[in-house]
Amino acid sequence: MGIHPPYPSFTTPDTIDDFFVAGRNLWPDLADLKQLTYDREQVPDEVVRFLRSTCLNEHGVAHYLGSYFHNYHNDFKLRFWSAMWTAEEYTHYIVLRRIIQGLGDDLTPRDFAGLEDGDYVENFLAYLDDIRVDKSMDSRMLQLIYGVLQEYGAVIAYTAAAEQCNDEGMAKILRRVAKDEMRHCRFNQVALEAMMEHCSEDEKALVWPQFRAIWGDLQMPTEHIAYFSEIGATDLYTSLWDGEKRSKIILYLSHYFQKFRQYTKDPATT
Repeated sequence: MGIHPPYPSFTTPDTIDDFFVAGRNLWPDLADLKQLTYDREQVPDEVVRFLRSTCLNEHGVAHYLGSYFHNYHNDFKLRFWSAMWTAEEYTHYIVLRRIIQGLGDDLTPRDFAGLEDGDYVENFLAYLDDIRVDKSMDSRMLQLIYGVLQEYGAVIAYTAAAEQCNDEGMAKILRRVAKDEMRHCRFNQVALEAMMEHCSEDEKALVWPQFRAIWGDLQMPTEHIAYFSEIGATDLYTSLWDGEKRSKIILYLSHYFQKFRQYTKDPATT
């Protein structure tokens, strides 16, 4: 199931280098964020709850890395990207926790225990297996398609939080996180497109229906850790996607994946 053929995701490490450098340049002031304070009365309760739960979500990278390594198997460059991506998402955890602390709040030991004791990998891999449109599909391809949706969902969520927080200093930082997530989304796209250069026509034909299948049952990482269900984190995450934001997600993702529809056997029926 999902055995990887010999073709590469991309042929040189330069792509990873470029994304790595861009990420390093985005947070030159990381240590200084601890000194910032914010006006709690200007930030809606829903946004604060979102920041707390998403901060924990970004701290969950130790769980998420396991599934990335599993799905990328023997693809050295994508495994290398996984390690880099994990560190960058941990940066977001630091940023969000600094914001929460600047609001006079913090995460609790119970929060950390609930997250760290989660059984994420097994649950997430079961979700991907259930949603896989063809059991022979390369796990790298499936993970990358999911990654495009997941990361762009994060772009929209952080952008929405920035618009609703009523504190321009905080908004600027949240927009920076959104920019970082867009870079992650773009990496998934670049890697997927590089894979497609080597795929068979039958494999290419799976991308569009796989996108539709994931979009029809999109479960963000928090869905697969029990503690997040208890605190309602997934609902908080998507609650910031108002009508305009939901339309933007649909338009962006449909436009991106539409180019793969040409490879389906009968595009008119999919």
